[in-house]
Amino acid sequence: MMKIKHLAIACIAAFGGMTAAQASDFSNTFYGEGQGQVVWQSGKDFQTEAQLAKAGASGMYATDSIKVKYEIEAQYSDNFSDKGLNDLEVNIARALLITDYGVLVVGNGYSGVYGDIYKRVDVHQSNNNELASRNKMLWEQAAYSTNILAYATPSINIGSGKAKFVASIVTPKDDNGTNDDIVTARVVYNSSTLNTSAAYVRVNKAYPAVEKENHYERYSLGADYKMGNLTLAGMIEINENAFNKSEDTYVGAVKYGYEQFDFAVSYQHKTYEDEYNDDTQSLIIGSVNYHHTESLSFYVEGAVYGDEPATFGDDYSEDSLSIGLRFRI
Repeated sequence: MMKIKHLAIACIAAFGGMTAAQASDFSNTFYGEGQGQVVWQSGKDFQTEAQLAKAGASGMYATDSIKVKYEIEAQYSDNFSDKGLNDLEVNIARALLITDYGVLVVGNGYSGVYGDIYKRVDVHQSNNNELASRNKMLWEQAAYSTNILAYATPSINIGSGKAKFVASIVTPKDDNGTNDDIVTARVVYNSSTLNTSAAYVRVNKAYPAVEKENHYERYSLGADYKMGNLTLAGMIEINENAFNKSEDTYVGAVKYGYEQFDFAVSYQHKTYEDEYNDDTQSLIIGSVNYHHTESLSFYVEGAVYGDEPATFGDDYSEDSLSIGLRFRI
């Protein structure tokens, strides 16, 4: 059986090879981004690194009744090897079928749960949930998913905003005897000032290398509110039967824009299942981002971790200070 990601790439190739007669219905955009930084990290030598370089393309083919969109992106990072990845990874390769009856998504790309719930509190340039980040965030949700099959309902008007429902099946493994490794469902509400979403994720007990006794279930809720140049955001993650015994994570973030500057502060607090000890973990991040032009920005960012729980021995990275630049073309 062809994997979903292969189907997505085949769709991209098919629409990329359309004839000139169809060109008026087809639009395409290419882009590139790069981020380099100097890092001082506790327990490690001073580093200069190409944290992230990426190039991608997206396009849309439209008819009177349907639209087909494709997205593909390749990424390079000096930090990928620390996570057991290749130096060059294709993290996005997906196709979206858009109709009046909703949107169907197949392929690899950003996790919808991450994008709709977690991204609102993931507000920093260097320390974030990207695979290229040297430090790890405390929540359990990954930024990217592999082999996605998702459906989103049409949006409906509610008050001054719009709401939709999204469900997905994600199958990163094709040899563990289950076709529903990860099942998700979420409801999303967006307006000009208030955005909020709630999600449910179930990870099959057969997904880990050694099968567990129960399925792992995750509930998350996020919201943000905009007041002029100020954005307040919060997120709650509740885990049941987590494979690493993580319990709950609470995150708050504040972002403020002033002329060419963005100021951001976030705080994360995580708890673990332990009947004997109050095992918790914390992380605070602060950053200042200066937009020199629309294409070039500079940032200074610091991250401070609380003591990690010795009971579980998780590697939550180290305190760090980063100075870097980011450019877009």
